[in-house]
Amino acid sequence: MARHLAAPSVRARAAWAAGGTSAVAVVALAATLLISPASAAGVAPAATDTSATGTSTAAPTPTPTPTPTPTPTPTPPPLPITWVGVTVTPANGTFIGVGYPITVRFSANVWRKADAERHMRVLLNGKAARGAWFWKDARTAIYRQKAFWPGHARILVRVTLGGVELTRTTTRSYVFPWGGNRAVLLRTPRSLIARVSARNHRMTVWIDGKQVKSFGVSLGKPGFETRSGIKTTMDRYLKRHMTSQELGLTNPKDQYDLWAPYSVRITYSGEFVHGAPWAASRIGRWNGSHGCTNLLTADAKWFYTHTIVGDPVVTIGTSRTTEYYNSLGAVFNIPWRVWLAHSALKGA
Repeated sequence: MARHLAAPSVRARAAWAAGGTSAVAVVALAATLLISPASAAGVAPAATDTSATGTSTAAPTPTPTPTPTPTPTPTPPPLPITWVGVTVTPANGTFIGVGYPITVRFSANVWRKADAERHMRVLLNGKAARGAWFWKDARTAIYRQKAFWPGHARILVRVTLGGVELTRTTTRSYVFPWGGNRAVLLRTPRSLIARVSARNHRMTVWIDGKQVKSFGVSLGKPGFETRSGIKTTMDRYLKRHMTSQELGLTNPKDQYDLWAPYSVRITYSGEFVHGAPWAASRIGRWNGSHGCTNLLTADAKWFYTHTIVGDPVVTIGTSRTTEYYNSLGAVFNIPWRVWLAHSALKGA
């Protein structure tokens, strides 16, 4: 144990001051320097106060600050789950025309649309299709490319939403079930596009980029103009009963009650491509229908036989436009920039 130096005794200081070098003086001085009364008693000496010089030989021991114990954040209880169903159209295994869009309908509103889009992939011939999802409303998403599908194509829709939360409210969580994942395979057997011109009263039919048919047509007369724009074939009837009552027409001049052979619907509002044997004199010459595209019976039979659901019918030259909701393929009338604006991922 280290020893502390004590102040010299009076006797020792006197001897030192006198300059004596006697043994007694030396011994007395040494004894005074080495042993202090405090150390002799086994008590540690007090720290020397040097406050006059602004320093201290012993700093006070700081009191440690206690570390606060963090309060655990309570985990909220899990919300009740509502499982969300989905329907994909067209159905798996369907052969479709090149103007048939893909539609996914959910059984509940979807708030997390970007998460939904990330788990609804569309592959075209094994590669990512260059299209985008358009949210028609909170429950309905429609997929198309900027242009029509190609012919002879294999389209695979992969819905991998299992476990994805699509919507959360203060009281419930809406989740797609793990067992709900699916794959929908569609095919386009060829590209068939019918182009109708009100200017020359003709329909030309193109298959895989080659013109194969040219038919005379008669379109809607003034006041009942046929819609211009993109429409697609939908329902098909070998013979369909058509009446003016269906359209709510009350003018005696517009009354009719007919059976139209080989009728193919192209709008929800009532436009058809059909045979019109009663109108043979005007077909290919002038317009006189109530909006339908009239063909000679033989030409209508060919069109009925060779088309499938989703084949585009593109009409030009009339003063009326096709509403984007008025045909299966009418969504192709929406400009691409507008389409992307309604996509959460903008087609990425």
